[in-house]
Amino acid sequence: MEKKDILEGIHMLVSNNVIGDKQLASRYKGFRGELFLENYLTSKYPNYKQMEGGIIISKDSNESSLDNSLYLSIIPEEDFDGSYVEVFSFLSKLNFQKMYLISYTDNWKELPVMKYANENISLNVPDIIIHEFDTDTNTFKTTSNNIEEITDFFTTIENRKKNSYPILESTKQWLIDNLEPFSTSQLIKIYLNRLFLDGYLGFGKEKGKPSDIDMIVKTSENVYRLIEVKEKDLPKFAKKGFGLDVPRLNDLVRISYETQLEYYLIVRQINNQTERELVAWKFIKIDSFFDNVKEDQTVIGGTGMRSINSKNETLICDYNLFNNL
Repeated sequence: MEKKDILEGIHMLVSNNVIGDKQLASRYKGFRGELFLENYLTSKYPNYKQMEGGIIISKDSNESSLDNSLYLSIIPEEDFDGSYVEVFSFLSKLNFQKMYLISYTDNWKELPVMKYANENISLNVPDIIIHEFDTDTNTFKTTSNNIEEITDFFTTIENRKKNSYPILESTKQWLIDNLEPFSTSQLIKIYLNRLFLDGYLGFGKEKGKPSDIDMIVKTSENVYRLIEVKEKDLPKFAKKGFGLDVPRLNDLVRISYETQLEYYLIVRQINNQTERELVAWKFIKIDSFFDNVKEDQTVIGGTGMRSINSKNETLICDYNLFNNL
């Protein structure tokens, strides 16, 4: 696929599965942070292996994405190796109901992906192979290329939900301009994650809380580390530091504890929300973050993916506890 088609596809998928353009912009800022980090790690730590994280979606829990949930990771066929067996073995300690690795090849065709406003939307889809992880034997078993094996985990909504607020054309163009500088291969990874999360699932399925693991890094010492990426400026009316919303923080702590893998928050610190120019790369262990904030009172964070009328309870960790990456 050409880059312009990928960018249009990302926008089609995401814009039809958020409640409005503020939430759409929040999603794109998340993409930017992850892609900037990929480039930074490639240049500074070339001996580290960057691996795909995964999508976590609860079937019915609105408290935690980890309860009664499915884990899904999507990778190019040529990247499928023993490292993913090891990672899935660690993550299986979270007792997911289903764990899938989807590998894909560079062979695309246009297929119906989602129905929106009584219209079937077709998008480019690669050839895929679905591998289910067997937690008893710690092995993958190739099952099929039938996407319904995954989508049937969730109940279909006959009348798919729609945006609550309009998506502005100016917002679309600003967002596409912000992703265009990244490589085609990077954008394909974003596109395929959204293809499954927004296209095949999204507003078309009943489901609980979703979340993800942004990135997994395998160090030169063959140690796996889980990464949470944020792009943030310093708050103006709260203590100096960087925050996480409380349910997300609780999930990260739980994932790290149950898998015994170190989880890191990496922040692309920016100067402000308008110019978004890089100030520094900062990081902290999630355990250290939690220890700093566990006795604190929450503050109200940004809108994020919520409605403008909802509250985003956030805990802010002291800036001086973050290290330079």
